[in-house]
Amino acid sequence: MSPFNFLRRWLAHATLPVSIGFCLVDPVAGAQDWLVSRADAGSSGFVAGKLNKEPKLLWEKTFEKSGFEGTPVLSDGKCFAADVEGNVYCLNLTDGSEIWKKSFKNGFVASLALRDGKLILGDYDGHVYCLGAKDGQVLWEADVMQAMASGANFYDDLVLISSEGGVLFAFKLSDGTKAWEYSTGDQLRSAPTIWQQTALLGGCDGRLHKIDLKQGTAQGDGLPLDGPSGSTPAMYASVAIVPTQAGQVLAYDLANSQKKWGFADAERAQEVRSSPAIYSNNNASEKKLAVITTRNRRVLAIDLEDGKMVWEAIVRKRCDASPVICDDRVWVGGLDGKLVALNIADGAEVWSYQLTGQVLASVAIGQGKMIALTDKGNIACFGE
Repeated sequence: MSPFNFLRRWLAHATLPVSIGFCLVDPVAGAQDWLVSRADAGSSGFVAGKLNKEPKLLWEKTFEKSGFEGTPVLSDGKCFAADVEGNVYCLNLTDGSEIWKKSFKNGFVASLALRDGKLILGDYDGHVYCLGAKDGQVLWEADVMQAMASGANFYDDLVLISSEGGVLFAFKLSDGTKAWEYSTGDQLRSAPTIWQQTALLGGCDGRLHKIDLKQGTAQGDGLPLDGPSGSTPAMYASVAIVPTQAGQVLAYDLANSQKKWGFADAERAQEVRSSPAIYSNNNASEKKLAVITTRNRRVLAIDLEDGKMVWEAIVRKRCDASPVICDDRVWVGGLDGKLVALNIADGAEVWSYQLTGQVLASVAIGQGKMIALTDKGNIACFGE
């Protein structure tokens, strides 16, 4: 078994735009970009765009002897994706044609991130690369000698990326100069989530780490999670939603560092390694929800106010990919390659499509299209 397959099984785990976090939204509906692994700086997994009722397959490509485990980036009519063989692709979103390809010695299992025309990704051998989105040329690189399995995020002029060795690194986006690093003292699978001037990390040491982004230092001892977490926290206003590997979902109000609620299903508890998606619209009559997937084939919607389960959906195979919410539907792929859409109101399945291979990364939705990747080198583009 290749180290990438082992890791996969082990982790399993323009008009001027208006900015919402780092998910850029064009005034034309559905034209937003997807720039970081969980849609925006707060890792909400929510896209304020539109998808047609039954998305159609627009194009599909298969790269032989390849596989994708990280979420791609969508911007400027292009899709950027990196595979476990060390290839980075820039594809035309209209028809899937290749614009450029860059190959590296080591493979990529982490998601990509894009800002200011600079594509950021880390490989499994400890290299962080900054590529020019226009042509794929390496603008700078850093060797941290620790495997990268989660995507980067951004704050001011900094690139933030965490390592499996338990360190959060901050680099200057312009030239790759290291600004600071912060060690949690244990393994990390969480990508950094940004709230105000703070980076949040769900730690394998059972703590929700809070790091000052200006100083690169801890804000206290962190908050207790009652068990290790491999999930990226998601923000709802000042509340951080963090699942744990024991199957709990915790909500902490960061404004006062108090636990708001905790959810656990004692009868059917199962490990959670995916990250939550947050649904919170302006309709006062609709519940605000955190949606998670568990390792016993369940998709759960939890009320953000009181932590009670609103609905559950049972899927055919386990979903380790993190859910994404767009246009009042939850979009998620399973280990059987089935991509499904669930109604946000009640969890009913309203659309599905069968792909080739396992869906290990969350879908990316942007530019009016949805991209799904599989471990068999398959890239599928859906839209109207």
